[in-house]
Amino acid sequence: MTVVRGRRRSHHIALVCSLLMLASASMASDNASWSSGTAYTLPSGRWEKGLFQPLRYGQTGRLEWATHPVLNLVVPNLRIKVAHREFKGWSLATRHGFHYPTPLLRLVKRPGIGGLISPESDIPEIPHILAARSELLATRTLSQSVWLTGKGGVSVALKTGEIDERTTIDLPLVFPRMALFLHGYQLNLGADLLTNLPGRWSIWTDVDLLMIPGAEESFSWEHKGLVIWSRSERFQVLVGYKLVCGAYPDYPKARTQWHLLPLIDLQWARQRKAKS
Repeated sequence: MTVVRGRRRSHHIALVCSLLMLASASMASDNASWSSGTAYTLPSGRWEKGLFQPLRYGQTGRLEWATHPVLNLVVPNLRIKVAHREFKGWSLATRHGFHYPTPLLRLVKRPGIGGLISPESDIPEIPHILAARSELLATRTLSQSVWLTGKGGVSVALKTGEIDERTTIDLPLVFPRMALFLHGYQLNLGADLLTNLPGRWSIWTDVDLLMIPGAEESFSWEHKGLVIWSRSERFQVLVGYKLVCGAYPDYPKARTQWHLLPLIDLQWARQRKAKS
């Protein structure tokens, strides 16, 4: 597998940081309207969009659609969340999504600026890949100001051919998600805790684990902490960090590394008026 090193790494750091922000776990706020990280779906007719977060739309009180409009140019993607009946005090939902990363991977398999994957001539062309994930989310109200969400799921990647092991981007957040393309499947578990503070403030923390049992680089552990200021149900600001621990290629064996990354986002929302 090819590691981005030295001068090439510094040339691409801005591009990589943007991709990491777009690929990072969901950010959420302090009520069911801003619902990206919970089992709640958006109210019917509500739109939400962030600088780095997907565009979400509540079609009904039980069905929500999401997509990254900018990423669609190079990674077509779509996700739906479906709310189900409560079970012993837990609000339940399933989330299903897919993305087609081949155009982006082929775009960055090049030398020089913009190249993140080794362009050696003996590396075969990246095949067509369709990745899909299904998850179960369960949210429970612990008090008037605290919500707990647990989630677990499985991802699969369907390919038209084999992927060369050198076709990787060995960077935090990116490498564990690309490992899915090499091995064909991946498991994820996680828990989120949202706490409302006095005024317009809230704190969101989470822990997520990505696993490929049996693989040399078999896991990635991620923790996020966010401070959220909600001006209203139509605008909020999120600032925090992402802590990542994972196994990365370091031949002849995998090596565990830690990374601390900044997070920031601005989010807007709009409620479509009901027809009279």
